[in-house]
Amino acid sequence: MKHITFPTPDPTVKIEDKEIAPNLKVRIYTPPNHVGNKPVVVFYHGGGWAMGDLNGEDYELREMCRDTGLVIVSTEYRLAPQNPYPAGLDDCITAYKWVLQSSSSLNTMPNQVITCGTSAGGNLALAVALKLIDAGESSTLKGVVTIAPVTVMRDAVPEELKSKYTSYDEHSENTVDTAEAMKAFVGKSPGLVLGSPHISC
Repeated sequence: MKHITFPTPDPTVKIEDKEIAPNLKVRIYTPPNHVGNKPVVVFYHGGGWAMGDLNGEDYELREMCRDTGLVIVSTEYRLAPQNPYPAGLDDCITAYKWVLQSSSSLNTMPNQVITCGTSAGGNLALAVALKLIDAGESSTLKGVVTIAPVTVMRDAVPEELKSKYTSYDEHSENTVDTAEAMKAFVGKSPGLVLGSPHISC
């Protein structure tokens, strides 16, 4: 990382950090010249459910906010293993509901929310959407955007399909998150079953 130079964060995007519940913080990104009447994005960061915070994807979220013209609310959910599943998911749902109730102060379109996340955060964006569907509350869900989401681990694949599910073997050492790293992340989140219809799709 010491050899990588990151661009300067866009200063035209307004930033506000807020505690919306005990030990649950969010960062609100508001685009320049924001006039409202658009859906709001609730964002969940990556990090294998065990790492990450509001700062990790700050640069990317400023760019996304500026380029889409949408308010983005990034969520600092509780991390495993100190906070076993479903603590992090519960925080993500709490943030979603807070965003729904805060459309007036955020100056966003009422009852129009997009869930979004990267990697483990993409899993959480899908999980929140599925929880809303299960609870019959999906009318407020405008869409789901996931970036390299974690959706299924080999252990969750039905036995008759495992011969077709070869990505973890073929690319076990080709990415930052090796196959062993992914197993470790899932192992730090007891109760998390990737591939369950209530967790991801």
